[in-house]
Amino acid sequence: MKTCSAMNHRMIYVFCLGLMLTAADVSAQRKGLLSSDQLLTMALEETNEHHNYEKAISLCRKALEQSPGYPDVKLLLGRLYLLTRQPAAARLEWLEVLKKQPPNTEALAYLINLENSLGRGKEAICYIDMALEQDPLNKELLFKKHGLLTEFHQTNAADEVLTILNSHYGNDAKVRAMREAAAQEKERLARAALQPEEKPAPPPDPKLVVLDRLETALVAARKRNNHHETRAVAEKILAEAPGNRDAFLAIINSYHQQQQYEPALRWLNKALSRFGSDEDLLRRKTGLLQELHRYDEAAVTARQLLQKNANSRNLQAFRDIQLQRAAAYDRAGDYAAAGALIDTLLQYAPADTMLLFKKAGLLEAGQRYEEAAAITRQLLQSAPAHQRYQQAYAEQLLATARQQLRNNAPDKAKPLLETSLRYAPANPEAWTSLINLENSTGNVTNAIALCDSALAVLGPNDDIRMKKSALLQAANRLPEAYAISGELLKAAPGNHELQQMYAEQLAAHGRQLQQAQAWDSALIAYRKAYAYQPGDTLLVQQIVNSFLALHQYDSAIAYADRGLQLQPAHETLLMKKAAALEAQQNYKAAAATVAMQLEARPGDKYLRDYYNRLRGKTYRNQAGIIHLQSIYDNGSRPANVTALQYLRFHEKGSIGGRVSYADRAAGSGVQLEAETYYTHNKKYYSYGILGWSPSDVFPKFRAGYSLFHNLGREWEAELGARYLKTDSASNYAAVWSAAKTWGAYWANLRGYVITEDGNWYHAYVLTNRFYMNEQQDFIALTLSLGNTPDDRSRNYQFNQQATFLAGGAGIGFQKTFAYRTTMGVFGNWTYQRLTNDRHYNQFDIYLTLLRKF
Repeated sequence: MKTCSAMNHRMIYVFCLGLMLTAADVSAQRKGLLSSDQLLTMALEETNEHHNYEKAISLCRKALEQSPGYPDVKLLLGRLYLLTRQPAAARLEWLEVLKKQPPNTEALAYLINLENSLGRGKEAICYIDMALEQDPLNKELLFKKHGLLTEFHQTNAADEVLTILNSHYGNDAKVRAMREAAAQEKERLARAALQPEEKPAPPPDPKLVVLDRLETALVAARKRNNHHETRAVAEKILAEAPGNRDAFLAIINSYHQQQQYEPALRWLNKALSRFGSDEDLLRRKTGLLQELHRYDEAAVTARQLLQKNANSRNLQAFRDIQLQRAAAYDRAGDYAAAGALIDTLLQYAPADTMLLFKKAGLLEAGQRYEEAAAITRQLLQSAPAHQRYQQAYAEQLLATARQQLRNNAPDKAKPLLETSLRYAPANPEAWTSLINLENSTGNVTNAIALCDSALAVLGPNDDIRMKKSALLQAANRLPEAYAISGELLKAAPGNHELQQMYAEQLAAHGRQLQQAQAWDSALIAYRKAYAYQPGDTLLVQQIVNSFLALHQYDSAIAYADRGLQLQPAHETLLMKKAAALEAQQNYKAAAATVAMQLEARPGDKYLRDYYNRLRGKTYRNQAGIIHLQSIYDNGSRPANVTALQYLRFHEKGSIGGRVSYADRAAGSGVQLEAETYYTHNKKYYSYGILGWSPSDVFPKFRAGYSLFHNLGREWEAELGARYLKTDSASNYAAVWSAAKTWGAYWANLRGYVITEDGNWYHAYVLTNRFYMNEQQDFIALTLSLGNTPDDRSRNYQFNQQATFLAGGAGIGFQKTFAYRTTMGVFGNWTYQRLTNDRHYNQFDIYLTLLRKF
């Protein structure tokens, strides 16, 4: 015992000297650091759950900086040194614990096992004696001491230990076996002593000689640390003495030291089959199963130990294994099973904060966030300043809020997010979720205000600034929106997301300006956006639309071509380009542009129609035939007029001529006419006609002129004059008209004020047209009162009829095929009074066929 004491004092002195030198450099605990208890909890977690021993050592050292000499930390640090194969460092840590707490049984247990595993039996006996001072009747310690004394052939001391075991544990199977072995040995010695001196000593028992030799060899092999020889000798001892516990331990320890855990476990099971539920062997088996990560089996043996002896050591072992099992289930994603193990441990320590916090973490991992938050809230009530609790609680509330949002319960999510931010105000995700919640419920203004609050806490957070910019965009506060995104883009010019946001906001502002007819400003916004999104064909369309609205057709065509370089078959851009070319009256190029689409979609009726319309505008000539057939109910034979017509189109209008042949009751003849339409500008255009005929079936001379004025809002006015000369008279007429368009309906009321030889007459014609197919086709209805100089069927005898009442009605239909060929059919009825008792009805049919080329 003196040897043990002196050795311990020397070791403790050296260790304390080093500790004092180290402590001189350790500053006082600074404000804001984790407490030593928290660091110990974290170190245990790293040791038992993650097996990250290096990190656990670092945490223990930090804890010792704050609380030098903390026994629990030093015990754990010793364990960690041993796990990382630093037995000398482990011994120093446990010795330091013994210096501060001499009766610390846990430190003694660690030192006993360490010295025994290293083959330092005498040192192990010293520590056993120290432990027995605290617990003199500890059966396992007595067994261990007896075995070591026997190993060192200290028979008397071993017998003293056996006497204590007999008196207190006489019925124990192992004690009985030890007693029988001791009795046999004493009997052997007694027989040897009783032999007469004169007789030669009987030869020694060969088996005992062999065993003695083998035990000596085993001690030598263990001292040389020769594992192969140690195991070979121990197996030979077991062949001679199958119940030799020390031989079993030698083999087990040898395999364990070489980290060959499977064969060590096999030999442990063999030992247990012989020695039953030996506590030391069970503890060793538990450790081996842990090393093999077979935690379920380790838990079984740990539970047996706990049931056999519910001391703190066994409880800690059981706890460690259950935590390891829980960690394994945690890694496998079986959070319910892991939680059940934690619940088992909580039965032994219901107020253990580490276990409760672990359970909250498992509930969180299993997406049972509300339950996790309830536990963490309880922990916070007892430790409101605990940073890890605060952080976990904030995250659990945030996760619960996410679930509520997925369940479409924003009213429940909002207070959770607000509480989460109270505990973790610097959490950008919580701010973002709360901002999104306000936005999703239509509170965009509140969401923007929250962005400002978040920025006040977080500083210039780019994600929140982007969120604010997007919200300002949603609120149509577009200049403010792209002011922010523009600043962000300056700092990160290569950020594609920012480029897209900035461009979209500029484009949206452009659309606002476009709706307000501020085309110049809209174009500026669009072109700024285009600089960042040159591949956005929709943006190109908006630019083209702006140029079209500003009548800047060359620019519209240029941007349309840019877009078409990206997508040569882009339908809208092709149509916009065609529209610009059409506005420039470049109908040929416009038609060619539409033809590109028509090749891809030959069955598209709209494209075909547009192409034909453009193609029709490229034609400069039109020729056709017009036929009039008149029938009378007064016995006169039918009359007809057939005309061949030619028109030449030019940029300002058209000019043409007509040759008509008439066959009437009065005879037949020919008339020549020239007719023109001329556009002066957007407001005015003119119509003029001249006609001459040498025959009586046409007026001798005919002339007419009208000036038309566009009044705006679909109104048009006309002022003009007409002149007719026949054989017997000349007629002059003033013409006026008013026309109005309502969508596809057009109406015109024309009036004539006619004079002949000092007499004045009036005539009126109301024309109604219902247009169809892009105003290429129409149905016409006419009503007339009086005789007009423009009536081709009757103006050859105008002076004979102008003084009498006349009225009529007509209906007709005209259709244009492919904007090129026009066909029309019109019917008209005229009631003509000649005297008070004479009148007749005239029925006219007009047939028209015209074709452009």
